[in-house]
Amino acid sequence: MITFARIEPINLKLQTMKNFLIALNLFLLFSCAQNENGAVNDDLQKEIKSTIDNYYNELRKEGLVAELKYLDSSNRFFWVPPGYMNYANYNVIAAAIKRNAASLKSIDNRYDSLLIIPLTNDYAQFVMRTISTTIRADGDSIKSAFIESGVMVRRKDGWKFLSGQTSLLQ
Repeated sequence: MITFARIEPINLKLQTMKNFLIALNLFLLFSCAQNENGAVNDDLQKEIKSTIDNYYNELRKEGLVAELKYLDSSNRFFWVPPGYMNYANYNVIAAAIKRNAASLKSIDNRYDSLLIIPLTNDYAQFVMRTISTTIRADGDSIKSAFIESGVMVRRKDGWKFLSGQTSLLQ
């Protein structure tokens, strides 16, 4: 019995050490995978932020029609504009942009907060609060703030707004 008493604690220590090493290896394996995913997420966030920055820069330079380049024209696109009780598809939004573009002399949008959450390599959620100064063709200036949230999709020619909504802030 004394021999078993001595062997059992040694086996228990070896088993405990073995379990510890397995747990350590799993921890290291998953932490490395998370670091790689973290780097991928950081890269995706930078790409999308750059897209949104370019979008706002082109709105300043080219006016409202520049927005069309950043909207996904697929049949999966939808947007809920401010004041709408339902969503609108790409054709409705594109027609509204074209119809109203000439009535605006300039648009200066700047976000003061932007959150991007990559969902996959090709989809990401976003939410941003934007301060906008728009000058109409008649010279009137309109200052507004709004929140936009939705989903962006990666296409061959870059990231596009796939769906979302715009809510005016008081």
